[in-house]
Amino acid sequence: MSRASRVFPAFLAIVAATAALAQQPPPVRVRGTIEQSDGSTLVVKTRAGETLAIKLADNARVSGLIPISLSDIKPGSYVGSAAVPRGDGTWRALEVHVFPEAQRGLGEGHRLSISSRKAP
Repeated sequence: MSRASRVFPAFLAIVAATAALAQQPPPVRVRGTIEQSDGSTLVVKTRAGETLAIKLADNARVSGLIPISLSDIKPGSYVGSAAVPRGDGTWRALEVHVFPEAQRGLGEGHRLSISSRKAP
């Protein structure tokens, strides 16, 4: 058996393993209300009214939301916002999230620096 005939199958196995790892789906984020939990399975009612049974991975992260007031947001708070531009060039926040300090730097969004209150 030639060297090439021994090396080629090993090369194919490495390529196949790499392709399998690269095809793992990205994480899926679901927003809704947890209706029921049973071990590592959650039954979630989504905002659209759909009911989903979700099997959690061993390393799954679950987060929740609690209402706060604007006065609870302090300088230096780690926040995220969804906003839409208004016709006058300003932005209207649809929602503002205040994240725990431990989540800073986890890549849950992108930092945007706006030097004025006007929409770009």
